[in-house]
Amino acid sequence: MAEPTTSSRGVLRWGILGCGKISNDFVMGLALVPNAQVVACASRTLDAAVAFGALHGIPQCYDSYDALCRDPTIDVVYVGTLHTYHHPHTMLALSHNKHVLVEKPMALNRRDAADMVSLAKSKGLFLMEAMWTRFFPAIRHVRSLLADGAIGDVHAVHADMGFAFPSSADRIWKRDLGGGGLLDIGIYPLAFVSMVFPHEIPVQVHTVGSLSDDGVDVFAVVTLQYPRHRYGTIQYSCLADFREEVTILGSKGRLVIDAPAHTPTRVRVDRGTGDAELFEFALPKPAVSASAFNFGGSVGLSYEAAAVTRAILHDRATECAEYPLSESLFLAGLMDTIRRDLGVVYDADFTPSYL
Repeated sequence: MAEPTTSSRGVLRWGILGCGKISNDFVMGLALVPNAQVVACASRTLDAAVAFGALHGIPQCYDSYDALCRDPTIDVVYVGTLHTYHHPHTMLALSHNKHVLVEKPMALNRRDAADMVSLAKSKGLFLMEAMWTRFFPAIRHVRSLLADGAIGDVHAVHADMGFAFPSSADRIWKRDLGGGGLLDIGIYPLAFVSMVFPHEIPVQVHTVGSLSDDGVDVFAVVTLQYPRHRYGTIQYSCLADFREEVTILGSKGRLVIDAPAHTPTRVRVDRGTGDAELFEFALPKPAVSASAFNFGGSVGLSYEAAAVTRAILHDRATECAEYPLSESLFLAGLMDTIRRDLGVVYDADFTPSYL
């Protein structure tokens, strides 16, 4: 572990790189985490950084991402910028010996994600892709049920996610911003499949879908075939609101993660006896704030933030076992395959992102 990046005061000091909507929600979630403190933020303009800092009571504001990453009072950087910048901004923070939590997708492709993982490991720094759903109590309970064989041998997983994004949602519809449904929302159902079949590589991946005029994926249906007659199916769309639940089918019953599955609070287990078991997990009460959440269930970002804080501050770990770097790399490679089948190509696929 790189000693200069970890506070000796028993408090993990966060720097926020990017002052957009998701960063707003993350900071509000972080407010519920003991031993965590936001000490600085940075945006492309000083006015934006100062406004964000005033809203959240952040003492230091920068108009330079480099200045933020050079700040010696920061232990860990949260990267909340657009998809196209996840790789260079993470590399910047790591190069200045900062631990990093980077929004999903980790990068636009596996090559860049592997670049980030390699640098973090060479420096002994913590790195994680912000797959926040994995840390919800409901998901932790699902994993426990599966490990205990609650529904027997798992044979299939079905997961979906869809939103009717407006035409003004540039991060979805513009190819030069890393747009498309797969990297933004399709990664969620894919991560449910990889959670149910951990450390396994599908023997076949079948994809159908369509592209917009700008070359980004509008929808897709993907089937992942695994050995021993098992499979996962996922679908996503940028044109329609889906129910968004996950169904896991086993030899002794089925398990359902109720909608919205990416911010889950209800899990049902049906063993075919006539009475399904219902498990409910209430979201925490938000901390008092001058701001408001932009996305539903975002108070649950506190679970992810607490896991990262615990891993760095108490476990002295360089990754979280609940969502390891190997899984991020697997999903990045899987999404490369799906994009290739759909015909989605980003500039970063040809030209690596450099600082």
